Amino acid sequence: MARVFKRGELKQAIVAVVAALGDAHGYAIMAELKERVGGRWQPSPGAIYPALLSLEELGALSSHDEDGIRVYSLTDEGRRLATSGSMTGAWAELAKRAQDASSRASVGSILDAFASAHPERRRLVDGKQARVVERVLARASKEITSTLEKGEKDG
Repeated sequence: MARVFKRGELKQAIVAVVAALGDAHGYAIMAELKERVGGRWQPSPGAIYPALLSLEELGALSSHDEDGIRVYSLTDEGRRLATSGSMTGAWAELAKRAQDASSRASVGSILDAFASAHPERRRLVDGKQARVVERVLARASKEITSTLEKGEKDG
């Protein structure tokens, strides 16, 4: 899935979510983020927990252990960020971006799916066959590039 949050937005969104939820654990924060962007984005621990750690290091969040669960709270700095941020108006844009992202795929993922679906990729070829396959792939590459460039011009 394509990126939903632009640089820095995930941390801003986490601060806004913790401000709304009060004390919250990571999975509650992820669930709220998913809900706020329309359910079209699946937050992952690999994205959320480093952002939470970074926010703690920046002094915006503090955390404590509650029955074996890490719970996050806003610090005074976090509350200042939450009230000065513009995340309230940004949720609609994030939801739209998440919806747009769900209908997009990277060329790499399409190529990977193609390769995994074709057992020919494991076959050994001689030099002449290799050159023919390379020419076919070069033509396909040009056509892919042309298609992408046309899409950029069409908007």
